[in-house]
Amino acid sequence: MENVARLCQQYGIPLWVAPVLEQAATMRCDKSRRHKAYRLIRRRLWEGRIGLEKTKYPTYIYPKELKNLMRSAFPAGVCDYPDPDHSQVVHVTLEDLHLLDHPEAGNAQPCLQ
Repeated sequence: MENVARLCQQYGIPLWVAPVLEQAATMRCDKSRRHKAYRLIRRRLWEGRIGLEKTKYPTYIYPKELKNLMRSAFPAGVCDYPDPDHSQVVHVTLEDLHLLDHPEAGNAQPCLQ
């Protein structure tokens, strides 16, 4: 796999995502790698309280930069599913991801679309 930190910088993604991708790289196939990486990112968003003021159980829609990073890191078998559209959807921005770089992220107000 390419240098993940360099890929994160190329796509404007915060560097805390690089170890997440490296951890996910231990899975057997790209589909499970993407699934694990998104699950770990979701956990980080949840712990940072991103979107929890809108709904108790958010469904996160990730920015296209993060989706493109995932597709570059784990390219095999990519499917382009439509984004869900219901009351619990929270659109995550790059600003939201960068908020999680800081320990006070739980107190910050995320940018919701």
